[in-house]
Amino acid sequence: MKTRILSIGFLLAGALSVGAQQFEAEKINPEDFNELKVKIGADFALQYQGLSHEADVELIDLKKNFNLPAANLYISADLAPGMRLHLNNYLSSRHHNEAWVEGGYLTIDHLPFLPAADGIMEYLTIKAGVMMPNYGDAHYFRSNNAAVTNNPFVGNWIMDAYTNNPGMEILFRNSGFLANVGLNNGRMNYGRGGDLGEDLVFTWKLGYDSQVTEDLRLRATFSGYHVGEGHSGSTLWDGDRAGARYYNVMQIFDDQNASANTADANFRSGRWSPGANQTEMNSYMFNLFGQFKGLELFGIYETMKGVRGGNDQEFTQTALQGLYRFGDFYAGGRWNKVDNNNGTTVQRTNIGGGWNMVPYVLVKLDYVMQQYEGPAHGAIDGGEFKGLVLEAAISF
Repeated sequence: MKTRILSIGFLLAGALSVGAQQFEAEKINPEDFNELKVKIGADFALQYQGLSHEADVELIDLKKNFNLPAANLYISADLAPGMRLHLNNYLSSRHHNEAWVEGGYLTIDHLPFLPAADGIMEYLTIKAGVMMPNYGDAHYFRSNNAAVTNNPFVGNWIMDAYTNNPGMEILFRNSGFLANVGLNNGRMNYGRGGDLGEDLVFTWKLGYDSQVTEDLRLRATFSGYHVGEGHSGSTLWDGDRAGARYYNVMQIFDDQNASANTADANFRSGRWSPGANQTEMNSYMFNLFGQFKGLELFGIYETMKGVRGGNDQEFTQTALQGLYRFGDFYAGGRWNKVDNNNGTTVQRTNIGGGWNMVPYVLVKLDYVMQQYEGPAHGAIDGGEFKGLVLEAAISF
C-alpha cells in the first residue's frame, strides 16, 4: 500500500468566514478510505499587546510590544476505514522553550475488523488516548496555543477548563441528541512522580444540537466532571501548559528575584480558577448556543465544589458571548465573571472583531477590561487591567 503525505489545514478559519461553529467533529465516513493517509497542518499566532494594569501593590511595568510568536504542528493519519489518529505538537509556546507533544488520541467511527458492529457504530464514536475530556462546550471557543481560529477573541475564559489526560470516551449521536461518557486518570503529568492511586475521573455530557431551519441552529448541553474522594489530585482548569494571553498582567514586581518578573513565571496571567490537585470534586457546566443567520449567542453557567489541600472550594462561572458575522468579518462582545466562596470576584469584558483576510489567515482586535474584587492573586487585593491586543494568525 502506498503512503501519501498531504498538507492540509484545520479548516477552522474557513469555518469562521461562513459562520459554522464546530463542536464535536463529524463522523468519519469509512467509504472515503482508500489507503493510509498522513495529513500535516500548522498554526502560527502573534500578538501586539498594549495593556496597562493597577493594584494596591507594586506591579511590574507592562510594555507595549509584540509577544512571543506561538506555533503548533498538527499530524493526523487515516489508518483504516473510520479510524483516525490525531497528534498535536507545540513548537513554540509561552511556558515551554522546547518543542513538545501536547497530546494524541485515536478516533474510531467504524470497526472494519468487526462487521457485526456496523449497526451500532452508525451512532457511536470512540476516542482513546491523551486528550481534553468532552466536558462542557467552552473549550470549543478557546485558543490552544497557536491554534486560535476557534476563539473570536484573544484571551480564553477566566476559568479555563482545559487539560490533556489519558483516558477513553464513547459518544452517542442520533437525530440531534448526543450523550458522552468518559473515564480518565485526572492528571496531566501522569508519568512524572507521585502516587496516582486507582481512582479515575468520570465525565459525561448530555445535549441536543439541531439545524432547525436553514438559518437557525440551536444547541444545549449539560456536562459533569467528577473526582472521587481520595484522588491523588486532579487537573482541570490549570491544564493549559502553553500559557495564557494578556502577558504579565497583575504580576507583582519582585526586586529580589529578576526571574520572577518574566512572562514564564506567571504563565497563567489573566486567568483565575480553583487551581489544580483537587482530591475530591464535582463540577457541572451548562451551555446554550444559538445561531440565526449571521448572529451567534453562546452562554456558560459552571459551578464546582471540591477539596484542595484539605480546604473546601466553591467556584461559579457565568459568561455570555454574542457575535455577528458578515462576509469575511465578525464583531461582538463577551462578558465573563467568576466568583468563589471566599467573596472574591473576577470580571472581564471583551469587545472586538476579526477579519479573515483569506481562508487561512485571521486578524483580530480585542479590547479587554478585567477587574478584581478580593484577593484573587495572593497579595493583590483588587485591581484591574485593560487595553488593546491585536492578534494575527495562520492555520493551514
